[in-house]
Amino acid sequence: MQKINWQYVIYAAAGLFGIYVFAVAVKMKITGKVSAFVASLEELRRCKDESGFVEAVSLKMMGFGLVVFCFGALSIANELWWKFVMFKVAALGVFLLVCGLFVICLRKAKETYLT
Repeated sequence: MQKINWQYVIYAAAGLFGIYVFAVAVKMKITGKVSAFVASLEELRRCKDESGFVEAVSLKMMGFGLVVFCFGALSIANELWWKFVMFKVAALGVFLLVCGLFVICLRKAKETYLT
């Protein structure tokens, strides 16, 4: 029996998560409604300005989703063809930086619109 390379599974999951985040952001932008993915029901009940929150967060979510998808896809490509160790380090650094920035932006938007 052949061993499974779990890195491919993790990178594929990251790529799929990026697509999901992008799709949720597009849906929020189109409908003008906050998704349960971003805020809990309790936070939505206390919402001051739902459309303002959607405007503040949706574009950042789209960017975050694209970065996460690119991280997953490019990491799989690196594992299959390129095999650059420094690419792994740089990609992971960019991924973590963007995750941190997205969390900060989301937290500030929640404080502004949902409290």
